[in-house]
Amino acid sequence: MSMLTNDKFLQTLGKKIDEESIKKYKTQSDFAAACDVDTRTIRRIIKAEQNPTIIVLRGIAIALDIELKDLIDIDQLPI
Repeated sequence: MSMLTNDKFLQTLGKKIDEESIKKYKTQSDFAAACDVDTRTIRRIIKAEQNPTIIVLRGIAIALDIELKDLIDIDQLPI
């Protein structure tokens, strides 16, 4: 398992969420609605300005139709 700093982890997680959401949703607003969070929260997660709770991550995984464990798997995150 690779060791990323917390900041780098949040950056790579945000990048992965952004890349996956673009494939499935037309807008960040649509994606946020599917995640049951507001658009500002999604923007802050993508920009690594917010550390999402496990509940928010679960909603994101559901909206992206991927397993939660795959969403946060450090070894599969683009660096």
